[in-house]
Amino acid sequence: MKRALFLIPVVLFIFFMSFSVAYAKDYSLKEAKIYYFIQDNGEMDVTNDITYKFNGSFSEAWLIIPTGDYEIKDVLVSEIKDGKETPLNFDFAKGKQEYKITWKYKANNEIKTFRIKYKVLKGLRIYEDVAEFYWKVWGSAWDKSLPALWVEVNLPSKIGNIDDINYWLHPKIDGKIGVKKDLSGIIAYAGNIPSNHWLEVRFVFPKSYIKNLNPNNVILVSGNGRDKILAEEEAWQKREEEREILSKDLEKVYLILLPIFLALAVFIPVKIKRKYGKDPEVFYEGIYEREAPVDCPPAWVEMLLEKSDFVTSKSIVASTLELARRGYLKIQEEVKKGVLGSTSKEYKIIVTDREIEESLSEDLKALLLEYKKYGNEFYTSKIDGEKFAKFIERFEEVVKEKVYNDRKWIVTEKYKEVNKYVILWSFLTVLSFLSLIIIGLILLNGMLIAINVLFLIISVSELIFVAIYRFGIKKYSPDGKLLVLKWNAFKKFLKDFSLISQYPPTSLVIWEKYLVYGTILGVAKEVLKAMEILRVPVEEIDWYVPAFAGTMSVSNFVESFNSSLLAFSQSFSQNVMPSSSSGSSHGGGGGFGGGGGGAR
Repeated sequence: MKRALFLIPVVLFIFFMSFSVAYAKDYSLKEAKIYYFIQDNGEMDVTNDITYKFNGSFSEAWLIIPTGDYEIKDVLVSEIKDGKETPLNFDFAKGKQEYKITWKYKANNEIKTFRIKYKVLKGLRIYEDVAEFYWKVWGSAWDKSLPALWVEVNLPSKIGNIDDINYWLHPKIDGKIGVKKDLSGIIAYAGNIPSNHWLEVRFVFPKSYIKNLNPNNVILVSGNGRDKILAEEEAWQKREEEREILSKDLEKVYLILLPIFLALAVFIPVKIKRKYGKDPEVFYEGIYEREAPVDCPPAWVEMLLEKSDFVTSKSIVASTLELARRGYLKIQEEVKKGVLGSTSKEYKIIVTDREIEESLSEDLKALLLEYKKYGNEFYTSKIDGEKFAKFIERFEEVVKEKVYNDRKWIVTEKYKEVNKYVILWSFLTVLSFLSLIIIGLILLNGMLIAINVLFLIISVSELIFVAIYRFGIKKYSPDGKLLVLKWNAFKKFLKDFSLISQYPPTSLVIWEKYLVYGTILGVAKEVLKAMEILRVPVEEIDWYVPAFAGTMSVSNFVESFNSSLLAFSQSFSQNVMPSSSSGSSHGGGGGFGGGGGGAR
């Protein structure tokens, strides 16, 4: 134990050191500058200057661009240092869903800027009146946030009239877009772009600005485009304004609902616990009980004390002993020899020819009839575990009927009243989940998303609580509570030799009953010890025969009986019992490009 305690800090040290090392190697993005140069023939040259901050050693980075109707070619990669370009080795591959540019370098705890150049064909849409640049200038596949993004879209000729052009930045973000001072194009800036978020620029200008247009380099669209595009953007802007109004209204509503939600989350469990889960107060001053509080089968006792719906192997073993004590069975331990002198114990159950009495309880009668299916004699190892597991389910229902419905020792009538809380929190869970999806996908309001996540966590937690309570809430009746106190007092009596020696049973029959109840109460060993000290004639118990019983002294017989009974219980648990028991504008999203990148 001390060695294990010593190893704990060592293991924790190694774990956290490993975690620290793994955590130490990371990278972040400092800024990105992206330049688009629209050529006179409709082609587009793109330059990406991306600055990385490396913590640790890195040697590879990549840029991913989704495939589309466009084509990317003529890729070049270099490192920018002190204003100079140094070419780098790179790979360029086109898959079904993406272009991937991968380059090699060496970096160790430093800042590096890489320049990735390429040419884009069919990157513009050309209508009969205007040309449209519509690109995701930053893709959602980046798993790092970006503090600053600078974008330029340069035209092949200067802007003649500012009223002839239109431009938008999608989605609404901390950023600006406008015309360059020299009228050569537009510029856009955005800051604090979260990871896995995209940003796109839409730029509409007269088709006449591209004077030597090659139709093979662009996507030709019939009809005029300006009015159509303006209508789209106007509709998106209107929806965004409506969303902002809705977001503000919802914030007010949610801030009112939040304390109500929290109050319900505290009040309902407390109410359920106080109303349905508290056992009644009963008057009982006894410390010990010298007799079993009530003459009932052992399985009833276990279900009562555990306040459970099922039984364990203790009930089956004790019930088997009770059947043997009543003369319906005989249990015999046998030692069988194996290879190389090894031995193993087997337990034979012999069914006697005694007729079943009408007074025999239904659960004991069911167990006896189940045993009779295996013949007059059989070993416990031969019992079909799968079939016996199904029998135990029926056995449990019989016992439950007696404990819950017949004797009414445990009260469960309040289950239906708890159902209303299950329905309430089920409804609130679904509502919170749907609200989170709608707000997350449509409104993108950080405060509302956070409140909805809190609502969802609370409602799921409460639903789990009331659902468990629905199936687990049980309350003793006054009679049941009194019996529990008495059975526990009887257990204390069986464990306390000083008391049992003062008031010993006068007949072996009572000792046998002590032994059966001691098995279900977990004190059979103490009962046997008392029988040995008080020289109770254990050897006269003819319904349970340990191996070699006839050759032992009384003391050894008791010890053998004790170990045999323990082994018999274990045998039942392993061979018979089942393994478990039943119990900007917000619009957009239509631009080319996007993607992301990374480093390692």
